[in-house]
Amino acid sequence: MGAAIGVFIGYFLGTRAGEKGYTELMDAWDTIRSSEEVKDIIGSGLMIAKDLAGKAAEMVSGSSPLVSNTLRRVA
Repeated sequence: MGAAIGVFIGYFLGTRAGEKGYTELMDAWDTIRSSEEVKDIIGSGLMIAKDLAGKAAEMVSGSSPLVSNTLRRVA
């Protein structure tokens, strides 16, 4: 989130610096976006999202022991 805020602040400052400032900002953004660290963070985030989506699907389908036990107690 902090990176996104930094990009937006940089964008506004870059637009005030004119076309040259905007070009420099976009070059910096391309460098950040293509870095291995950012790729690793995105990859980790996608793995976490996939895991959470799988757990949510289990809970919705009732195959989760937590949901099944709760439903048995309610019924």
